[in-house]
Amino acid sequence: MLNPELIKQLHPYSIRVKRRFRGKLRGERSSLNRGTGIEFADYRAYELGDDLRYVDWNVYARLEKPFIKLFQADEELPVSLLIDNSRSMQFGNPTKLTRAKQLAAALAYIAVAHNDSIAVYTFAERLVSALPPTSGTSQFSRITKALSAIEAQEGTEGTRITDCFRHFAAHQPWPGVAVIFSDFFAADGYAPGFKLLAGRGFSLMAIQMMSPEETDPSHTSTVTHGNQWQLADAETGETRAITMNEETLAQYRHAHKTFCDDLQRFCAARGIGYARFNCDMPIDSFVLQELHRAGFLQRKR
Repeated sequence: MLNPELIKQLHPYSIRVKRRFRGKLRGERSSLNRGTGIEFADYRAYELGDDLRYVDWNVYARLEKPFIKLFQADEELPVSLLIDNSRSMQFGNPTKLTRAKQLAAALAYIAVAHNDSIAVYTFAERLVSALPPTSGTSQFSRITKALSAIEAQEGTEGTRITDCFRHFAAHQPWPGVAVIFSDFFAADGYAPGFKLLAGRGFSLMAIQMMSPEETDPSHTSTVTHGNQWQLADAETGETRAITMNEETLAQYRHAHKTFCDDLQRFCAARGIGYARFNCDMPIDSFVLQELHRAGFLQRKR
């Protein structure tokens, strides 16, 4: 899914987060949990069985009571990749879904190379776990195999973002980073789902997948006769015959641009990372430049 040259270029980058999260395993991130890291965090009263090496004897000399020094635990960052596999993600050549899986593979490699954990989910009419949390570069082939196996769903109800995100949040022991790859064409809209995850404490990144065929549909629709066009709903497959002319196309382009701009403004207003990916863009420049510029990735000095 990724060429070796791109993998080599990914090494200096790591996922950037503005706050700490709880992890399960040791890693490179300062965690909300207390543990045996090197950064001092707090004190607590000594309890029978505590390791005497962590008693602060200077405090004991002053207060005549033993206290244990607590340190910031270094743990992995839990990262979840949520990939929209509804039927509208089949648009484009290559398709939006194909490109989403490649982008997900790049971010997964960056994560596991820095001892962060990766979990993969798909969502359309319902949420599906494609890969449970895993970490370590030795697991990267397993991650790419899981990503390669993802296929578009032929549902007729459209994407249910709110229901899927609610299900996702309910099955997480604690919040982490959630990266959403989607065109965000949803029957129930995207706002409630984003607000739900943000309210649960997740750090969010929205990567909007777009294809040139959607930006300008003039070459992808089927002409029936004259200026009569047969259009299909990208989410449900429902078809409708409409009269198409330059004015209609201009209205469509304006509506499409408004939809994308509204999503970008919504994310910016709520501290959600946002980047727009066109399927004819090179993967390497988008990951190494656009995601770095968007503040989602950081490069080691």
